[in-house]
Amino acid sequence: MRITLVTLLATSASFFAVEAQAVGIQCAAHKQLVTLLSKKYSEQPVALGTVNDDRYMQLFVSNKGTWTILVTKVDGQSCIVASGENWEKLPGTDKRPAA
Repeated sequence: MRITLVTLLATSASFFAVEAQAVGIQCAAHKQLVTLLSKKYSEQPVALGTVNDDRYMQLFVSNKGTWTILVTKVDGQSCIVASGENWEKLPGTDKRPAA
């Protein structure tokens, strides 16, 4: 299950990154985007994962249900690749799945 979820997130991040470039998605230094997400949307990081050797993704979520996926390169450049509303945490997802 964990591998499937990680694969799905990585694939989604790659797809949205290409789509995001086509529509002029916002990219900036990691610290700037984290500050923006915190101040403007009250979003905080709740999950992260490796996309590939030079990128990782983070999921930011607010108590109001807004969410953002941020992909960051090892050089510190980050891009918002997806965002939305109505985030819901599934029951029983506090623990990592058994290996």
